Parts: sequence; structure tokens; C-alpha cells
Amino acid sequence: MVNANPIRRHKRGKDSRNRRLVLETLEARRLLAGLPFGATPADTGEFMLGSVAVTPVLLESTGQIDSSTENWTSQHIQEVLANVGEGVDWWVDLLETKSPLAPLSFTIDTTYAQTPVHTPYEPISRRSNDYYLWTSEFLNTIGFERTGSLETDMRAFNHAQRVKLGTDWAMTIFVVPSLNDSDGQFMAGGSFNRAFSFAGGLFMVVPSTRPASTYAHETGHLFWARDEYAGGGSFYDQRGYYNTQNVNAANNPAAGFEQQPSIMAAGGLLDAAYSTHTSPPSTLAMVGWQDRDGNGIFDVLDVPHQLTGTGYWDSVSGTYKFTGQASVRSLPNQNPSGLGNSITINRIREVEVRFDSGPWQTITAPNASQAELDLSIPLPSHVQQIEIRARDSQTGVVSNVFIGRMNRAAAAAAAGINGSVWIDTNLNGAPDPGEFGQAGWRIELTDAQGNPLQLRTVVEPDNLTTGVLPPGFDPRYTLNSVGTDGDGRIAALTGTGTSTGTRNFHGYSKSLQAFTSLWTSNSRRLQANFSTPTGIVQIDVVAPVEQAVGQLEAYNAAGELLERVTTPALATGQVATLTITRPTVDIAYIIAGGRRNTNVKLDNLQFGPQASTTTAALGTYGFPALPSGTYWVQASSLASNQPLLPHSARQMVAVTAGQVIDEVDFGFGPSASQWHNPSNPVDVNNDGLITPIDALLIINEINLRGARSLVGTDLTFPPFIDTNGDGMLTANDVLQVINYLNSHTSSGREPGGEAESEFAPLRSQPTTLHSQPTGLDSQLTGLHSQSSDEPRQPEAELAGVPPIDRLLAHMDDDEEAWELWFGPV
Repeated sequence: MVNANPIRRHKRGKDSRNRRLVLETLEARRLLAGLPFGATPADTGEFMLGSVAVTPVLLESTGQIDSSTENWTSQHIQEVLANVGEGVDWWVDLLETKSPLAPLSFTIDTTYAQTPVHTPYEPISRRSNDYYLWTSEFLNTIGFERTGSLETDMRAFNHAQRVKLGTDWAMTIFVVPSLNDSDGQFMAGGSFNRAFSFAGGLFMVVPSTRPASTYAHETGHLFWARDEYAGGGSFYDQRGYYNTQNVNAANNPAAGFEQQPSIMAAGGLLDAAYSTHTSPPSTLAMVGWQDRDGNGIFDVLDVPHQLTGTGYWDSVSGTYKFTGQASVRSLPNQNPSGLGNSITINRIREVEVRFDSGPWQTITAPNASQAELDLSIPLPSHVQQIEIRARDSQTGVVSNVFIGRMNRAAAAAAAGINGSVWIDTNLNGAPDPGEFGQAGWRIELTDAQGNPLQLRTVVEPDNLTTGVLPPGFDPRYTLNSVGTDGDGRIAALTGTGTSTGTRNFHGYSKSLQAFTSLWTSNSRRLQANFSTPTGIVQIDVVAPVEQAVGQLEAYNAAGELLERVTTPALATGQVATLTITRPTVDIAYIIAGGRRNTNVKLDNLQFGPQASTTTAALGTYGFPALPSGTYWVQASSLASNQPLLPHSARQMVAVTAGQVIDEVDFGFGPSASQWHNPSNPVDVNNDGLITPIDALLIINEINLRGARSLVGTDLTFPPFIDTNGDGMLTANDVLQVINYLNSHTSSGREPGGEAESEFAPLRSQPTTLHSQPTGLDSQLTGLHSQSSDEPRQPEAELAGVPPIDRLLAHMDDDEEAWELWFGPV
């Protein structure tokens, strides 16, 4: 009968090791069924963390082929199930002593244990190598679809059990009855006498009279641990997610080596390890238990989530809006065995928020490996700052933190320079809620002189010399073909399968004795070494056939694998760009090629950060993965907006590689200044006349408060003193009027109006601003008392005002004189 309530074994403390087994309903867990992020259905046991489905299969001979010498009893079935449970729980209890954050649980499906599965063979009477007979018979008996490959079919069965039980991994235990056998061993002549396993979450075979420690030992094998006893695994073996060396093996050649108790040893060392719940670091690292930074999170899970998105305060709804995505990320899998997929069991279990550095609060619980976020967050009153992060409460892993303020739009910042553009729509000189920028504004990195920087190197075969690339042809990088079928030589040759132009990268094949554009997953791959480490690398992958998969790996100077990215299965001719962006500048070299025994073609290698970008929808921008140095960041207006903060639209920023620099913002005034007369820019008082009065209105304001930015001031208008419309009050605004008057000396009116004789000629009357008012001087000196809202300036304060006749006499072509009175033009 089917056991609808399988036994679930949880991680727990030592004081509860002898607790009674409990049954748990499956309904809630079925809702969560799904593969770990990065895993395929064939990845059923890559590291021993998370939840594991365990399916004991008890085999009962029918006597049809072999004589039936063994028969299951209810008592013996329960004894076996107890040993299975105790064996897997040994790992649960050991983990409790290693990390309070690491999750581990086993769910045991007793369907094929409570009712043993019939087979015509008597397994214990045969050699161990005959396992394929009764394992295949099991799949046939339960009606599982067969492909002709036992490994493929057993992985498919395990995956089905994983889906059924809602776990991360799955393994099968074939238990052969041996109660009546004289030694409890298989017939001599096979590879194994007693229990044995097939690693990577496949299955183990165990005689029924073996103790619980045997199940613990074989479970270690199923998650890639090697034997450590003499004649078993070797010191030179390497296996597991971190490619760990088997240094506790009995044949360790180090002088004075003393083997430690380990569950993967044998005899007394195994018994000691089992009774004390211990094993050496190398053993535990093989199953995924390694914590190099000592933060309590094993390395395979200690990869921060990635939070991207943009947020802003929406004054209309009274909420903070955030739109983006939270994703888990995986550590590169370095296991030399198995499929090598990079996998994590981390999930985005919670998205949290806090205000002004207060306590974190959960606002949504996606419980997914990737979560699309569209949040409207009510804010307490007087909040100045909001922070958002993604978190996995089960493993303790969190994401980068998004920081938002009420008066600016912001994007989730990466290491490098980040900022935004805002437009001062209310002209108060400060960023306010709702004053966002626009998409498409150009932001550039320049040197101190304003010259654009060239930070990215493009290695495009079409731009290289045709043929074999000579050694040292470019000091910035070197290219080599690596692998057993490469001899190091690279060529840029014409061929099919390009992403740009007509040429792509070719490597010399020793087996073909010719250059080929096909790059393999192992024997011939493209390596690029960089003279200076970089933080960004990308390369184009082209599929020569259906289902081709490309791969890009990044390494640091010590040869450690930093990150690995792969394409999905591609259609013939399809192009995909693989990109790796690091939080710091530490990529010394990359290796690219095929994946999963497929070949690809490679084109258009690029490395280094971009030195220009455009703003996103709300005016945000970012320059990630910048090397250390000093940069000038320059913003260019999309329309006719005028720079406000800073007025130069340039900022100097000192960068340390890996550092997040935020809020490098640029303010712009609206395209039209409110102190600028749209009808006639030089008609300052808007009376329809262009007279010296218009110039004197500007002169008075400069003398009263000085040249300055008008944006953010409370100066009323008219007068329209910003004649050139740049949002600034400077001598240039006076010069606009003076130039007009000089070119229209026959009339003070608008073109077509009647001339006024007292204004001709303008320069014939030597007069100062403080002379007795007569004629023109009367209008000039009377002007100050007529200024709309300004009090009359005491005469002592006007002592520096230049005589108007001297001013006008030099304005045609002598800028130096103008600078003497009002400063640089």
C-alpha cells in the first residue's frame, strides 16, 4: 500500500536524538515542490544541505530464477527502517554541532518498504555486480518508464520522488534481505562484499543486517564523500562541490600523518566517528559543509542574493514605490564528477523593509528563487530613508540593500558610481519628491580635461590581423587555446557562426591538425588573460548546432574560480552574450567554450567597464565594476535644461574598487527660466520698449545681491533679468541688452516704432549714475527709485557703479573693460 504520510526527519538538537518517529502530511510540501535553483532533473544529490527524499526499497525473492532463501518479517522491516532513520539522522545531529543556520532534513517514503517489492532473484546469493538485475526489475515492477540506461532511469525515479515529496534532493536505498545468510555478504567475485553506493544522489545497496552506521557511511557517498580506509579512496582523489582533496585517506603520504576518526573510514575509526558525531573538515567539505569565512553559513550557500530595481516616493498615493527583482545566486560548482551545474537551495523567502535604520519588517514572502517585485509601501510620518532587502531566513543569506530617500529616485546600487538626474520643476534649488529625471540622458566618465575615458577593450576578430595572432600583439591581454586538443595558438579567421562581421576566434586542434572555430567543453577552450584585473567580461556565443550550450568562467590571480555563467540550450545559429560582472575588480583571466559536451563558436570578446551610459526611466544611472581611480562624471541634458547642481554638470569622484558610491546626482533647471521673457528676451521690464532702463534693472540687481544662480531664490518676476535664459544672473544678461541697444541706435522702440530723439546719439552725454538727473541721466538715475519691490539704495552703496557713458563706450568690442566692472563675461 502507498504510505501517504512518509516519515520526515528534521535537523534537531542532541537532546532529542532518541525521539519517536512522527508522520507528517505531504499536502503543504507538495505546494513547494521544485528543483533547486540551477539544478536539472538529473541533479539529485549535489551537496548535503536542504531536504532529501529517501526511498528504501526492500527486495523479496519470488524463487522464480534463484532459490528463495530470505523472507521479510514485519519485525525485520521495522528494524531496517529504524537503522535507515538513525543512519541519516546521524548527519542531522552532526550538522547541529557545525552550524545553527544550515538546514538539513530527510523525508522517508516507506511505500516500497512496508510492502517489499518482488524480484525473481535472491540478491544476497549473487555477486554484488548483479545489482543491475534487481534494480532494473524494481523499475519494471512499479511500471516506471525505461530508457535503456539504468543510471538515467534511476535518476528519473529519484527526481519523481523529489517532486512527490517536495524536497531538494532524492536518493534510493535498495535493501537486500540477509538475515539467513551465513556472513551477510554477497557472493565472492564481485566488486563489493557488503554495502556499496553510486554517488551523486543515485542509490545505495545494503544487506539488511548492516547497522545504522552503514547507512550513514553510504549516505556520505551519495553526496560525493570518498572512502578513506586502506584500499578504498586515495589521498589524491578530489571530489565534491568544492573539488575537495581526500586528505584524510589512509594513504596520505605526509610525514607523521595520523588518520582522524571519520564516518568515511572503516573499523574503529568509523565506529569512533559514529559514536562521537565527528568527521574531519575534508570529509565534511566533500558533502558541502565548508565555512571558510566562519560566518556560520556554508560556502555553497554563502552567496548574497541580488536585488535590482528602482524606487521613489509617490506623493499622489502617499506610498514608496519600488519595482525590481530579487534573485538567488549560486557558487560555481567545481565538482570534477557529476554534471557540474552551479546550484543553490537558497530562496527569496522574505523581502524586508526598514525605515530610518529601524527594525527590519517583512513586507512580502515570495518563497521563490526569483521574485518580481512591484511594491507600494506605506511610510510612517517623517521618514527620511527607506531600505529594502531580500532574505532567506532559513539559511541567513541576504541581498544587497536598496537605499531610498524621499526627495530622489534611486536604483539598487552596485559597486562603482551610482546616481540620478533630477529636474527642479518648482525652481526652489533643491530636489523635492516627484522631481525626477528622464530616460536617455547621457552620463560620461571623463578625465580632468573633459576628454572621454576609454575603459573598455573590445577584442573583435574582424578588427584583428587576419591569421594566427602573434605572441604579445596587444599588451592589454593575451589569448590562448587550452585543453588536451589545443596547442595555445589562436587565429582570427573568416567562418560561419559569427555575431558581428565575418570573422571569429579559431583555435588550433591537434587532432584535426588544423584551425577550427569549434570550442569544446573540455579539450579545447579559449582563455584570455588580462594584464590588469578587470571586473566585467563578456563574449558572444554562437550555436553551430541545435541544443548547443556555451559557458564562461572567470578566475582570479590565484587561479580560483570566481563565477561561471552558461547559456540556455541554443538553436542553430542563435547568438547569446555571456557576461560576468564582479562586485570588485578581481578577474585575472577567463575561459570560454562549450558546456555539457557541446561545441560552440566564439566572437567579440570585451572586458572592462563602459565609460558612458544613459539614464533609466526615472533618471537613475550606474557605472559598475570600476577600477580604483579618480573619475570626472559628466551629465548632458536630454533637452534644453540648464545645469543647476553643480552648474558645471561635472563632478569629481574618487573610487576604490569594490566600493559602492551612491548619490552622485545632477540637478537641472527647467528648459525655460521664469526670469526670461519668452516674448522678447531683452525687454526686461516687459513694457514693449528696449531702453537703457532694461539694462539698468539688471545692473541694479547685480549690485544689490551680486551675480548668482536665480534658481532657488524668491526673486519675483518681472523684471525678466535672465535675458539669456540660463537660470543665472551674470554680466552676460546686461550685455544682451547693451548689444541690442548698440545695434538699434536709431530707435529705442521695437523695430517699426517711432524714434525718440533724446536717445540719439546714446554716447554723446558723459554722465554718471549719481549725476544730477538731466535728459538721459534723469531716466537712468530715476530708475533705481522706480525698482518694483526694492528699497532705494543709499548713495554710498552705489560708489562702485561705473559711469554709464564709460560703460557704453567700451561695450562694442572691449570685453576687458566689461570684466573690470562686472567680472568675467
